[in-house]
Amino acid sequence: MADFLSYTGTVGIQVIILFLMIGVGFIISKKGFLTYDGAAQMTNLLLYIVTPCVIISSFESMEFNKQSAGELLIAAGCAVVTHVIGFLLGFIIFRKAEKKDKVLLICGGTLSNCGFMGIPMAQALVGDHGVFLASVYIAVFNLFVWTVGYMMFTGGKLNLKKAIINPGVIGILIGLVIFFGNINLPYPISSAVKFFSDVNSPLAMVVIGFHLATVPLKLEKGDGKMFISITLRLIVVPLICLAVFRGCGLRGELLEACIIPAAAPSAAIVMMFAAKFDGNTKLASKGMSLSHILSIIAMPLTLTICRLFI
Repeated sequence: MADFLSYTGTVGIQVIILFLMIGVGFIISKKGFLTYDGAAQMTNLLLYIVTPCVIISSFESMEFNKQSAGELLIAAGCAVVTHVIGFLLGFIIFRKAEKKDKVLLICGGTLSNCGFMGIPMAQALVGDHGVFLASVYIAVFNLFVWTVGYMMFTGGKLNLKKAIINPGVIGILIGLVIFFGNINLPYPISSAVKFFSDVNSPLAMVVIGFHLATVPLKLEKGDGKMFISITLRLIVVPLICLAVFRGCGLRGELLEACIIPAAAPSAAIVMMFAAKFDGNTKLASKGMSLSHILSIIAMPLTLTICRLFI
């Protein structure tokens, strides 16, 4: 019982730490210290440099053996199952929603902020091993974003090139070469990669805080479906996945590392796609923002329940 309470406190403290950093982004946005252009440039830095470095650094830290290779394949399979469950539930629950909102509700309930929120949490709770296992989720996430997600927003078009060639997948591919080849990067390169990976959490949280500050969160009539989508993302999908994965025999850090990114709040890409493809940006922004705020309670709850079954 003492260990259980200690773990709950650890998760809660980590969430608080992340949200303190989000608060910094919120404040500097309100004070005008950070502009849309600045936030966009920080996002590009995160996507194209920092996130790949996080992935590469985590793969370099792991020694290749049959167990670690097997865990990597299992984590990839779990990531696929998580997205399939999310999309299936979304299509069933929101089948009668207005067409323009339907896509946002389904994608918001399925696609998680696995890079910006999931990776820092995996690092805090499971260490480099957790980041190694959770990193593969990013590659699977990108595949679903640029295939299923892209097709839903564009009405049937498929961007296979972006599904394969994007920072997350490229980082995974480089990491796999390092991992399976048992390659040790030269010290200067390894150190530079590690330094970049270390700024992932604060930089990502500041960007999230900036966006929270720019979104009006006043509740309106018709927001009920949005909260169902948020509940799907934060509670329903991760708990169903927990039951499925545990039923398949997963335990320990492998199970925990598969659930952490699955329990993260809604992905910012949903809001970006809404803006790019003339969607309901107000609904997308509010849903993403409230999802992150409610994750203060939901992530500790979900991950603590997960801990009971480890």
